[in-house]
Amino acid sequence: MCRELLESAGSLVIRHVDRLSARRLHALSAALQDAQATGQQESLWVVVTLSETGANDDLADLLRLFPSTVELPPLRHHIEDLHELVPFFLARLNLQGRLSSSPEAMQLLLRSNWPGNTEQLWQVLRRVAQHRRSGSISPNDLPPECWTVSRRLLSPLESMERDAIVQSLLDYEGNKVKAAESLGMSRATIYRKIHEYGIVTPAS
Repeated sequence: MCRELLESAGSLVIRHVDRLSARRLHALSAALQDAQATGQQESLWVVVTLSETGANDDLADLLRLFPSTVELPPLRHHIEDLHELVPFFLARLNLQGRLSSSPEAMQLLLRSNWPGNTEQLWQVLRRVAQHRRSGSISPNDLPPECWTVSRRLLSPLESMERDAIVQSLLDYEGNKVKAAESLGMSRATIYRKIHEYGIVTPAS
């Protein structure tokens, strides 16, 4: 890190500094101060990102080295940005530019709440690009998490159950009775789970 700060030019983004240990925070602060002392800030623009808004003493000391702060709202508060973010991410994931989103898939993406913000969107599209190299992404290409509109973060066990329900609904083209039977659930249970997880059922 010290080498990049002292020798690089352009822009340097250090993500999730709030996850660094106290030792690494001290090392980063020292490197930034050394870079400032050499006038490196004239050729290198440094930005850090945080996942949490709170700051302990070590992090507060680091943040004092940055003159301005920009707070980004959650992706769900500016969901219309997906019309630009999705093509941008797909272009980075598929350099040939042969992968795009269908209107139906985009509509599903727009209905999601994205608790993980743009990082979650990037990971979703990355997984899609691993099995579809070209053409238009359809709703069925999207992972189960895109078929839900719930803002509640699910436990690993709940996520597995939700994924199984979504996949079964896709397999049976939205037929809840057949999906419930394949999962060994009663019809009442699958209806309750669909509501609980905010699952968007595919058209039958």
